[in-house]
Amino acid sequence: MAETDHRIANDLASLSGVIRLQRNAISKSAKAFTSEQVCMLLEDIDARIEVTAKLHRSLARSKNGDGVNLGDFLEEIADMIGALNPAGTIDLTVDNTCDGHIDPRHALHVGLITAELLTNASKYAHPSGLVVKVGIRCETNGDGSFTVEVTDDGIGFPEKFDPDHDGGLGFQLMRALANGLNASLEFEHDSLGVRASLVRPKTLAS
Repeated sequence: MAETDHRIANDLASLSGVIRLQRNAISKSAKAFTSEQVCMLLEDIDARIEVTAKLHRSLARSKNGDGVNLGDFLEEIADMIGALNPAGTIDLTVDNTCDGHIDPRHALHVGLITAELLTNASKYAHPSGLVVKVGIRCETNGDGSFTVEVTDDGIGFPEKFDPDHDGGLGFQLMRALANGLNASLEFEHDSLGVRASLVRPKTLAS
């Protein structure tokens, strides 16, 4: 119970840090927001809180402290993001053949990055309003390494956009979370879509 309480406290502290980062970015921008934009910001915060809640529900279901089933966790996040979007705007497919477990210390970071990638795809992949097709795939290995891949069939990034350095708060957040995982977050993109790959290498001895 003490370990569970400690983990919950740490995850809530991480979530609080994410919200503070968003608040500071808004404060520095010094721009007025429409009611629609405020609703979108609140939806983003709601999604991050729900990711944290899903993580702890997953941990409560785990047996013998074996960690978080990555495939099931990502499928729950995909269902959540799909429910936040109007019917018919996003077509999500999860390749849930990934039955391995990952360290709970890493799961929140993975969940938040995945939720951000799905949210970005739903908002920006097809500005014309076409249904965006999004696929999620994951892979786990016994040495602690894992891969999460999110693809969409959208229009790709704007010309000269560098996802390693450019972008707003969402990209800053994903880069920071990937860094906290000691993982790489790489993007391949063209006019036929975006492929994002989150790769955490073999666990190093501590």
